[in-house]
Amino acid sequence: MLLVHGGGWAGHDGYAQDQLLKNRGALFLARGWRVVSIDYDEGPAGLQDVLDSAGAELARGSIDGPVCIYGESAGAHLALMAAAKLRAIDCVIGLGAPTDLYQYTVEASVSSDGRVKLVAAQIMRLFGTTTETTAPWNLVALAPSIRADVMLIHEADDELVTASHPQRFQAARPTTQLVELAAGDKSNPATTFMHGTVSDVGRGRYMSAIDSFTDRAIKARIAERAAARTGCSQVNRSVTETGPKRLGSALRCLARKETRRPAAGSWGETSVKLRGKVSAARVWASLRETKSGRRALFAAAKGRAKIIVRTGDRSRVTLRGRRR
Repeated sequence: MLLVHGGGWAGHDGYAQDQLLKNRGALFLARGWRVVSIDYDEGPAGLQDVLDSAGAELARGSIDGPVCIYGESAGAHLALMAAAKLRAIDCVIGLGAPTDLYQYTVEASVSSDGRVKLVAAQIMRLFGTTTETTAPWNLVALAPSIRADVMLIHEADDELVTASHPQRFQAARPTTQLVELAAGDKSNPATTFMHGTVSDVGRGRYMSAIDSFTDRAIKARIAERAAARTGCSQVNRSVTETGPKRLGSALRCLARKETRRPAAGSWGETSVKLRGKVSAARVWASLRETKSGRRALFAAAKGRAKIIVRTGDRSRVTLRGRRR
């Protein structure tokens, strides 16, 4: 898990890097992740530092699990940018991520918040003042090309990066998971989180969301490796890349490779719900876990199942028996 600190793209900040490692890094260390905290150069050059760090981890050759990035604020923006550039990134967690820099400056022009105007001035200095100059850094536009699973976390009272940023990103990439954290008492310093505040309930939501998201990333990696060993093609490509028809073909290939025979019994329809990337490998792994799922795979292998895909925050893949 690579950690990318915030700071308005201002560049090297050893204190922010250290605090992120202590406060957030400890969560991932406790879950068995190798954790690397990244410092980076100012502005656009910072992205190359994140890419170099990710590349160095991938080049180690000793990583069994997924390679993921956790970023906060400007660090979340760089984390998502890195995932757009490097397909080997498996997942990204972004807290308070600005996803459209030009839109941020538009919002700032009518804001009375001095902090917002300060961030907007930084964006214009570092990334430009027009839609053309900021376009390469527009995550809303890049969202569909990101292969990694993405979870965006937003504080309910975040006035620095409004809720429109994660919402517009999800609209462009429906499989993105959004998590909103309930606000705390602003008069109590103990509730301060990042841009805003978080209540005890919100903090619990943050912890549980990270738990489930990282567990899913590990499970997905296991499924993808098992599916790749079958020799079936395109099993690890997302339905966004291949389309439902090719995903169905890949899933039928995996079904034919299935060695476990299903239990006896009638079958008509089975659905699985998935968060994150929808691929044949992940659908296959989910179906193998239940009797109904194994019957559905058997039907698919025999050409007796129609495969229907509905993508969203909670995607649904349904195998339905064909009418004779």
